[in-house]
Amino acid sequence: MVLAEVKKNGLYHVKQLHGIGDVHRHLEDLGFLPGETVRVISRIGGNLVVNVKGSRVALSSELAKNIVI
Repeated sequence: MVLAEVKKNGLYHVKQLHGIGDVHRHLEDLGFLPGETVRVISRIGGNLVVNVKGSRVALSSELAKNIVI
């Protein structure tokens, strides 16, 4: 399952990242690393606001499809 498919308010753990090059590196820089806990705070128009490593991060649904949980 990918982060783009999950429900609001759930706690999830990152298993792996898809995407190549800049996409993969960008997700890592935002804190999406294997083993990290992610909470979906809100879903607006297909986009997500999540909490990861104590920070709120807004993600497009396209980016969220690269995060396997």
